[in-house]
Amino acid sequence: MVARKTRKRAGWWVAGLTLVCAAGGFLMLFRPMDSAGRKPAPGPRQGLGLVVVGEGTSSRLQLYDPTPLFLPTEWNASQQPLPAGVRPQPGKEVFGTFEPKFQFGEGGLRLPLPPNGEMPASPVALLREPSPDPFLGFDREDLRLPPLAARLGCLEVREMGTGRIVLAEDLPDEPASPAKHTDWQPAEFLIVVTATGMLGRPVEMGSSNVEEVDVFFRNYFAKTFHLGEKLPPGRYRVIVGP
Repeated sequence: MVARKTRKRAGWWVAGLTLVCAAGGFLMLFRPMDSAGRKPAPGPRQGLGLVVVGEGTSSRLQLYDPTPLFLPTEWNASQQPLPAGVRPQPGKEVFGTFEPKFQFGEGGLRLPLPPNGEMPASPVALLREPSPDPFLGFDREDLRLPPLAARLGCLEVREMGTGRIVLAEDLPDEPASPAKHTDWQPAEFLIVVTATGMLGRPVEMGSSNVEEVDVFFRNYFAKTFHLGEKLPPGRYRVIVGP
């Protein structure tokens, strides 16, 4: 009977110790650890203070503030009233302006102004004046370009179906043409070419804004330039410009 009570009492002790160890292990799961696996030094729970972190020569002080950063505090938000000197006041400015200075001494105004000179008598005289920049035009030379050949205009012929260019050339000069003596914009015509040549005269699709120029080119392509003899049968857009 005594042995049975002893075994029963020993069982209660084992069960109690097991329960205590389990509770301690459970609490160890929630113990905060630092990057080296050690428990950091406890800090103050209220107010701002210094906390010693580490041991020995590697120990250091850290500022500890338990207040969450997302709440306004005296450290992350200004709640104090502005001083009286910087408050806006009627008729006064917060920051004073600089006093006006209407004149400068000989050493105060430093502007790179050239010396006074005489006004040239004419624009041609200005070109004869020496340049203040000695390297102006350095490594430059005038290129002598051949003069452009005189021409009546520029001709471009395209197929109506494909838009392919079948003829492009400069028209020979015609001194008597009205296109030589007036301003005009590119004109566009439609022509039909058969096996026997151009069918009728070109049909105007876009004017040059000068009636005499339009009439001249309609007759020129049909009677003088003989455009129909230079193209195979088909329909074409004829564009002529200055």
